[in-house]
Amino acid sequence: MTVASSEHASPRGRRFVVNILWNWMGVAAALVGGLLISPYLIRKLGPEAYGVWVLSFALVENYSLLDLGFRSATVKYVAHYWATGETERVNEILNTVIAFAAIGSSLVLSVIFVASRYVDRFFNVSPTLAPSFRTLVLLVSTSWCLGFVFNNFAASLEAVQRFDLYSQISVAVTVVRVGGTAILLYVGAGLVEIGILVITSQILGYAFFFLSFRAIFPQLHLSPRFATLATLRKMGSFGIHTFLVNISTMILAQSPALLIGHFLNAAFVGYYAAPNRLLQYSGEAVGRVGIITNANTAELQARGDTRALPQLAIFTNRYCVTLFMPIAIMLFVFGRPLFDIWIPSIAAFSAPLLPIMLTGYVIGVIGQFSSWMLLQGLGRHQRYAIGMIFEAALCVTGATLAVPRFGITGVAVVTSSLMILNRGLFTPWLVSRELRFSFTRFVGSTYGWPAIAGIPAFAVAMLLRGSVLPGHSWGQLAAAASIVAAVYLSVAFFACVPAEHRDLLRSWLVQRLSRLRTA
Repeated sequence: MTVASSEHASPRGRRFVVNILWNWMGVAAALVGGLLISPYLIRKLGPEAYGVWVLSFALVENYSLLDLGFRSATVKYVAHYWATGETERVNEILNTVIAFAAIGSSLVLSVIFVASRYVDRFFNVSPTLAPSFRTLVLLVSTSWCLGFVFNNFAASLEAVQRFDLYSQISVAVTVVRVGGTAILLYVGAGLVEIGILVITSQILGYAFFFLSFRAIFPQLHLSPRFATLATLRKMGSFGIHTFLVNISTMILAQSPALLIGHFLNAAFVGYYAAPNRLLQYSGEAVGRVGIITNANTAELQARGDTRALPQLAIFTNRYCVTLFMPIAIMLFVFGRPLFDIWIPSIAAFSAPLLPIMLTGYVIGVIGQFSSWMLLQGLGRHQRYAIGMIFEAALCVTGATLAVPRFGITGVAVVTSSLMILNRGLFTPWLVSRELRFSFTRFVGSTYGWPAIAGIPAFAVAMLLRGSVLPGHSWGQLAAAASIVAAVYLSVAFFACVPAEHRDLLRSWLVQRLSRLRTA
């Protein structure tokens, strides 16, 4: 099968590309905002206060375990019933999940209001920062509870593949958050004031998600009479496996920071978080491809058109690795110079972690995130959930042993190794088994050609680092990144992209240029 193998393939392919481009706009805003604001936060607040900031959000993000997988069920069933035109079922899904979220968030907020008074006793937070830590946890908890309800409309925008609206709102929220934070830091504001600004921007985003979905789905009716126990059970039976994945993902994401904060000074949380967040920000662009894959898979299954799924699995994963490879090469070769310029005060602690984290991230996350989304879109993610549970359990055990003995470097080795074994190897085996094609072919197609295409670019990067562009300034880093990307993409366009996909891309570009000329 090729992208243009049927009458509807080309429009679907174009829509897929447009959705990716809109998602990348949102990612670009978050990436630029994160790169700009993180060093400013550290410089103005100090390493320990920044560690408290990271710790507060890491702690609250664990509340997402209470989602029980209902957000993924919302995406799955809204996409399904939207594709089949059953608007009354869309109302049932949304009202049921909103009723569940409203009750759950009310209970959570009541508990947190009491527990927040004692939360600083578990962590090594200095007495001067303890009051701010408690207040920040309460503020972030309130925002999370509101998001628990209103983010279902964001999930619905994903389900109907309106990533343009989703990204526009995300960009606006990012601009308000980053710009407002910079202003508050400049005038000398502290953790609590910045926390209020961040939470306010998030609440504005929740409101716009609701208004946007209501505009494209005027049949929306919010009333408890549309919520049913039967729908709740149906969503729960699907979401329980995503719930287990969410539990595992939260443990994997937050337990290292929490354990570091428990055994070591809070400043080490920031040292560990900086390279980790750098990878998350830079990898978010390709992760958006996976989110689009989820909605596409659910739609294809609803229409009974599953012939395209094997190719979807192969090429979305390969293109994710291909797109990320120039970034990976730059981070591997120029990681230390980047930290020396970006956040020099913590470069000695954070930069050595980057190559370790990067290896696991490329193989386990970048190369297989679309696989997880495809399994979820099919509703066949039960074994993936089991794998994630084992990874999380081993991560907590390994990190608990590693932090006192080997510090944050030991934690990075543990998390990266487990990521490769589970998500880098076990997950593609599950997909190849589900779609009935070769595991060896799948893994080779995902990583093989992008890696081969990266050899010339890696050699060029090493040459630049050792001679004309050692990375001593932002200008040198930008120039090196441009050269590396140009070399890599020139090779990858022919090595990683099949002829029919190159033809589709050329056709799409010609159409866009023609429209610009006639406009």
